[in-house]
Amino acid sequence: MIVASSPLTEIWLGDDCGHLVQMEVGELRTSVLPGYYVVSFGLKAPTYPINLNKSIQTSQRQLEAGPTCPRPLLQLLSE
Repeated sequence: MIVASSPLTEIWLGDDCGHLVQMEVGELRTSVLPGYYVVSFGLKAPTYPINLNKSIQTSQRQLEAGPTCPRPLLQLLSE
């Protein structure tokens, strides 16, 4: 679970290929495949790396205290 600093803040979860996986407002509870993801608190906000290999509980404040990471570029499959 990821809790935003404000109950009105959008929480965006993206995978390492640049796909947006989930969006919630105020609090994000997710059941995604284990792996590395990025979180942002608004579409134009900085992104923060997060490892979801186990159940975690964290906050916007904790993530913002850590490092940012580049927003992954969308990778499309070639035909």
